[in-house]
Amino acid sequence: MVSTPLSLLRSFKVARQAGPWRQGQALVSSHATTTLTRRPTATLRLSSSSSSSSLSRCFTSSSSSAFRALPISTSLSNVNASTLQQLHNSDETDQHQHQQHDAELLVTDDVDFHRIKLTASRAQTPLSIAQCLMLGQTLNTRSLLKNLTFLNRELPVRFSKRIVELSNLPSVLRRTEPIMNLIKNYSTSFSELQTYSDNSRLWFLSPNTHHREELELDDNEAFQTAVHKEYADLLQNITNRHKQDVVYMAHGISLFKRYQISRSEPSEEIQHFLNSFNRGRLGIRIMVGHHLALQNQLFHPTGESSSSSYLSVPSSAQSRRVGIIEPECDIEALIQNATHSAQFVFFQHYSTVFPPNVHIEHAKELGGKKVRFPVVPALLHHILFELLKNSMRATAEFHGLDKMSYPDIEIKLLSNSAGDLDIRIKDHGGGMPPEHIVKPFDYLFTTASSTVCIDFPSIMTALEKKPQSSAMGENLPLCGFGFGLATSKLYARLFGGDLTLNSTAGSGTEATIQLRRLEDQVEQLDDK
Repeated sequence: MVSTPLSLLRSFKVARQAGPWRQGQALVSSHATTTLTRRPTATLRLSSSSSSSSLSRCFTSSSSSAFRALPISTSLSNVNASTLQQLHNSDETDQHQHQQHDAELLVTDDVDFHRIKLTASRAQTPLSIAQCLMLGQTLNTRSLLKNLTFLNRELPVRFSKRIVELSNLPSVLRRTEPIMNLIKNYSTSFSELQTYSDNSRLWFLSPNTHHREELELDDNEAFQTAVHKEYADLLQNITNRHKQDVVYMAHGISLFKRYQISRSEPSEEIQHFLNSFNRGRLGIRIMVGHHLALQNQLFHPTGESSSSSYLSVPSSAQSRRVGIIEPECDIEALIQNATHSAQFVFFQHYSTVFPPNVHIEHAKELGGKKVRFPVVPALLHHILFELLKNSMRATAEFHGLDKMSYPDIEIKLLSNSAGDLDIRIKDHGGGMPPEHIVKPFDYLFTTASSTVCIDFPSIMTALEKKPQSSAMGENLPLCGFGFGLATSKLYARLFGGDLTLNSTAGSGTEATIQLRRLEDQVEQLDDK
């Protein structure tokens, strides 16, 4: 353990000169470290200390197809066959000319892509729910600072991996404006995190802070509080920047699906990318959201908050929430909350049609106690919301939109001897044909009519104005988005659970959410 004088902790300039990256930079300097910089002439050049001609390529945005993009306001109906063919032709040309498209990344000014790759080569540290709960149970400025030092190391790794994943997409998808915006946003966040890490006094606190060992600090509460405020401001800026990530990705994929009409692309590879990217995106959301929520609990114990968390949702007065985790969540209340959100979106879509009712069976344990279970409420709310709005739409359309009432959607809560919980949602919406039973979990599949056109710019404008703590999903369309069930399954599996469907054509569909006790779970970083 290391005891650090306060004067050292305040040494911004020394930290900048001797930060951990400065040591790592020496390891790659012999390999002609390159820096991607934006020139005033709107040309992107690769500048290097090496004189190798292979590193002197330049890409001009005005002439190269590498930086053309489909405008975000483009409706799918406006993407004609000629445009798609043009993208297809330029795709083949670029693949021939640039097998390695590192320099095509639309990163922010002065971001070193070699640094991104070097950071992305490091392994991610799986998130342990037990650690998250323990942190909240011993919450003070010192324990929160220990988590801060972990995030200071872990978040750049996770952001860099997302940038590399985005850069490896097929050119026709990577060049759409939504995906270019994603690359830009992730690169900006990576740059801010690395700038903080380079300039930070935190690396002096311990030689191995990522192992979260006890930190020996001078007893200066005011200084520690200032450190927390500084880092929270950084995380809040990142939170605000990434509010629209899922909309950007859905818009890019919708344009890509249009492109698939004229050319067969390996959707399995896109499916794998989306699973990996969304899993990584969710891991970042949980880490950032949990830290901000814990900081709010520590410095604003009365419930007043100066910032909004990624995954914060309103809690009851009896809540024992630890960060974003609810150790004893009232499952019935959460179902009712998700039901109201789904009915709200349903009524927005159909206007004059009342949604089906939701009936919850076996909502109480023996002795009349409510079913309580450890969950991340925002994640379970998202899963329930997606399943319920799908069931409501299927039921109404199967029985006819002119009906005054519809069969109830039935929900059962079942627990087993291991203490796990299953939530079963059954509708009478006509079910799905056998050939479609596995497709709902495909990001490229939707049951919505092909005539449905999503107004992505309006959705993003609404999300920009809406606080993070608002109900998730209420700004999204009832159908046609294409991400709902796929991301719901990913959310369920992140901590050992699952989501399955059992459908009977002509009758209905039963969805089962399998929840495992969070205390024993570790984040799943890869496909099972």
